[in-house]
Amino acid sequence: MPTTLLRESWNGCRSPGNNEPRAAQGQSARGRIEGTLLLGQQSVLFSEEFLRQLEHLTMLARRPVASHLRGHHRSRRTGSGMIFTDYRPYSPGDDTRNLDWGTYLRLDRLVLRLFEEEADLPIYVFVDVSRSMDFGTPSKFDFARKFAAAIAYVALINHDRVSLVAFSDGVIAELPARRGKSQAWRSLHFLERLQASGGTSLQTAFRSFFGARRSRGLVVVISDFLDREGFERSFQLIREYRHDVFAVHVTSPEEVEPVLADEVILVASERGDSAQTRVTPDLIKAYRETFLRYCAEIESFCRSHGWGYLRTSTQTPLEELMLKALRDEGLLR
Repeated sequence: MPTTLLRESWNGCRSPGNNEPRAAQGQSARGRIEGTLLLGQQSVLFSEEFLRQLEHLTMLARRPVASHLRGHHRSRRTGSGMIFTDYRPYSPGDDTRNLDWGTYLRLDRLVLRLFEEEADLPIYVFVDVSRSMDFGTPSKFDFARKFAAAIAYVALINHDRVSLVAFSDGVIAELPARRGKSQAWRSLHFLERLQASGGTSLQTAFRSFFGARRSRGLVVVISDFLDREGFERSFQLIREYRHDVFAVHVTSPEEVEPVLADEVILVASERGDSAQTRVTPDLIKAYRETFLRYCAEIESFCRSHGWGYLRTSTQTPLEELMLKALRDEGLLR
């Protein structure tokens, strides 16, 4: 099966005569996060109980990050911070406040206690808004925005700097870095106004965004990764910028286990071209094997570079994803 068929997925496939999927329409903002957030055609309520549960979570980076603001994550700067890391011999001119007098009394040697300062964690949340995301029930697009909203809320209440980036064949929109719980409604308003459109180019989006100098931090990519250019070059590019990465691979049950009539018209969701195809059990089997192999390749790449990866279905409850799956994967604690 051609790789391009996989990367377009079965998005937009229809039997002759059926209407093609409509792009999700943004709705007007509805106030603060404690209220109702309209995403696409769904009314999404973040209950007070769920918000209270989110407030007990913290974002984790897999490696220390550098920052100038005090927060809840480790920085590589050493000094009189919060987290003890090591000892080193005392040298003239060192700050004597960090001398370990207990070691001096035991070993008759002057040694310094070293610390890593806790710092805020720059978090870059990339949300795929390409046309391939506007597929399934609920759509991958709506699911991704809900997930991004929850992630942003957790980060903001922990005083991390959160940047939201919507991308398709490039950076479509950006909400610059914000800090603090009071900024949560801005994130929701930004996500609410997005619409699914365009093709997918992770490489172009990453090059455009990180080409400008950005502080090293945690990059959370929420996407179906149906990129005709593949994922390897874009991920290699982001490696060069030395960010920590967590990939959230969003899939819909309809594309994992497609149920199709004997004769269908396959519509490339991002290019718009189509082809009439006879669907056979062998074709479905080959598609599914190719799809799962592609998912495994993305996961293997991420794991081999020490990055986080989670493949999730749009049917997964957000509570389960945030409170269990992401904690198990080490993105939250």
